[in-house]
Amino acid sequence: MISLDTADLLLLCALRDDSRLSLRDLGAKVSMSAPAVAARLRRLEENHVIEAYTVSVNPGTFALTVEALLYVCVSIHKEADFVFEMRKTLCVSSLYRIGADYTYMAVASFDSIEKLNSFALNMEQNYGRTKVQLILKKEFSARAPMELLHVDK
Repeated sequence: MISLDTADLLLLCALRDDSRLSLRDLGAKVSMSAPAVAARLRRLEENHVIEAYTVSVNPGTFALTVEALLYVCVSIHKEADFVFEMRKTLCVSSLYRIGADYTYMAVASFDSIEKLNSFALNMEQNYGRTKVQLILKKEFSARAPMELLHVDK
């Protein structure tokens, strides 16, 4: 496992918030030159700390203003079909295998409550007991978890 210092953590935090920052801008955030930042990023990439630089698309672009968590209790013999179906369903942005009362939790977006209801009914009819919770407000999302410490900068 690679050892991360404060500069590494600051770089990761900056990239997590904006993966398009230039090497110069990243360097300004951690008091390093652009070549030093490039070397650190290369090391983080080679050690698989950084796996990808991605883009986050605003669901509002597609007028998908209704976002929900859908919990589904899927029987073991339907799990492969369920995962396959969720993978190809474009309104589903995330799928988690969970414990407790439900087998899976999906995060999905819709342009209306009616479409959410139709989707939830389809899941219940085809895969099992389904519970829906509306997301009222996103405080933040798509953040990579990091070590539990506070970095001042």
